[in-house]
Amino acid sequence: MNLDKLFNPKKIAIIGANESEGFGGAVCKNMMKNLPPDREVFFVNHKRDMLFGKKCYKSILDIEENIDMVVIATNKNTCIEILKECPKKNVKAAVLYASGFSETGKEENIKLEEEILKVAKENDIAILGPNCAGFVNFIDGINAFAFLSEDRDRKGNIGIISQSGMVSLSLIDNQYTKFSYNISLGNANGIEIYDLIDFLIEDINTKVIGLYVDGIKNIDKFEESLSKAYNSNKKIVILKSGSNDITREITKNHTGSVEKFSDEFFNNMLKKYKIYRCKDLEEFIYTLVIISSYKNLPKGKNIASINLSGGEAAIVGEASGEFDFKFPKFSHELEEYLKNRLPDYAHISNPLDMTVTLSYDSEKFADALYNILKEKNIDMVLIGYTLLRHIDDPCIYYMRDAIKIVRERMKDNKKPIFIMCFMSNTREQKIIEELLEYEVIVLPTPFYAFKILSNLTNNFMVEN
Repeated sequence: MNLDKLFNPKKIAIIGANESEGFGGAVCKNMMKNLPPDREVFFVNHKRDMLFGKKCYKSILDIEENIDMVVIATNKNTCIEILKECPKKNVKAAVLYASGFSETGKEENIKLEEEILKVAKENDIAILGPNCAGFVNFIDGINAFAFLSEDRDRKGNIGIISQSGMVSLSLIDNQYTKFSYNISLGNANGIEIYDLIDFLIEDINTKVIGLYVDGIKNIDKFEESLSKAYNSNKKIVILKSGSNDITREITKNHTGSVEKFSDEFFNNMLKKYKIYRCKDLEEFIYTLVIISSYKNLPKGKNIASINLSGGEAAIVGEASGEFDFKFPKFSHELEEYLKNRLPDYAHISNPLDMTVTLSYDSEKFADALYNILKEKNIDMVLIGYTLLRHIDDPCIYYMRDAIKIVRERMKDNKKPIFIMCFMSNTREQKIIEELLEYEVIVLPTPFYAFKILSNLTNNFMVEN
């Protein structure tokens, strides 16, 4: 299926455009934010002559030009008539926000959705939805999303496909996630999830694909797409509901999905293609961000943990207990090096309490980090430090500068460096972005951090 007219249209019409709160107003504002100069958006609302200082058309038929894609932000009962007008303007793609279709389980609503899809198929119109929140193409600046979010740079290499519009929004609002595409597909009865996975597999801007899935209608086609991704070395991370009776009932009511395979069967299929299944959004986000951000993922499970206090070093050891990480003893040369630079009360071990001595001196911290990274039996470094939303103590700036020095000094050594927080606090956005420039991610609290890293090493990193 060719999705170019959907995701990269030149001429776009928003039907049901308005200035009020809600989908029709939000998508107008979103579309105007970063629309490239070679694209054009037209507003359609039979009750308005002007919107946002632009001409508003009574009907799509009144627009003088052909249209590539329409966003339909009107109620479900208007969709068929709108779609029947679309061929006269050569429309090849449509986003349908309206809900109340097959997901209700009611016969009349199921038939209405079937009729919509029949009209679309007869006229060669690719339908995203219904019951979806649209999409954002962050690469080309096409924002057909139904919800508003903070205006900041989110262009990256994570491709998201979500059956939930609110999950899509949560990912967009997250401090870390940067995307190639974020696509909400809703009921997925027009364009299906397999079509979107295949699209992102072929997309050169997408490094890793994240899937939030309620239900899969054709498991064989889904497996074909997973196989394509595996053979293309395009990594997939999945967050899927339906592992118990409660969530199966919720997903049935959400998108009308009823699966004919067991959760055990599904998990075995994921293992076959080395795909990791997350349990919640936090795990999902960090797994995606780590894969998308690091050029070189850890080649093993040997960790060097460096902390500013003995208490924090002990917490690291305690939190890692149920996971299969190792904290190798430092070499004699490294032990002697650290002894000469740390206070005499510092005990040299791994996890290390290096005290706060080095954290206020960028050059000394850089030298220590450099020597730790040189250890042959170390695969990654965890710097224990709680990064806060408002920074008063400046040691994070010295550590940031030290990491920059080390990255420039060790251009051929790209062992992963993480900062692991000991409490869950909102992180300072500017520092997060600066650390990312040097391939350093601020992880959540230790137990969660070790769980994420353990799952990653078990599923992805072994191939490096």
